[in-house]
Amino acid sequence: MVEHGQPGAAAPIFTVSSGSGLPAGWLYGLRRWRAAPPVQLLLATGALMFGTWLLLTAGSPFGLGWVAVLTGATIPPLLALLSQLAESTVHPSVLTQAFSWLGSASAAGSAGAAAVSGWAIDALGSRGGFAVTAAAATAMTLQSLAGLRLLHPPTGRSTRTQPAPQARWRSRTRNSSR
Repeated sequence: MVEHGQPGAAAPIFTVSSGSGLPAGWLYGLRRWRAAPPVQLLLATGALMFGTWLLLTAGSPFGLGWVAVLTGATIPPLLALLSQLAESTVHPSVLTQAFSWLGSASAAGSAGAAAVSGWAIDALGSRGGFAVTAAAATAMTLQSLAGLRLLHPPTGRSTRTQPAPQARWRSRTRNSSR
């Protein structure tokens, strides 16, 4: 916002971004989704990637605010989806440990991203920081795409004795709706 002569706009934009996650998380939780969680994860990371690339094109505080609403709204569904996927793929005896790893990885990722983005902003300006964010969101989307293959093994080709993660997910959602 300093580049646009409005450094005071940063706080309201950050507030709008953070605040957009509240209704997004609430609305996400209200709906029973037809798409499987891995597909939802790909869609949510894709929306985040799209929003972060739009950050590079925002030419005003107002435009940045609108894009911040989009990116902020993707975070709560992503967190919910990651928890759902962990619960559906991890053995119940180590679920607490899996959630601890997810929390630790999230904190480490946030700290690392802040450091790299700070360096990019110092070296290249705000566009450099947005570019780092866009690159990270793109990597996350590509990982979600790769995860579709891992979380959706081809039908009839599984050699495991336990049901595939997707099959476990479906059986849990069917049993919980009764």
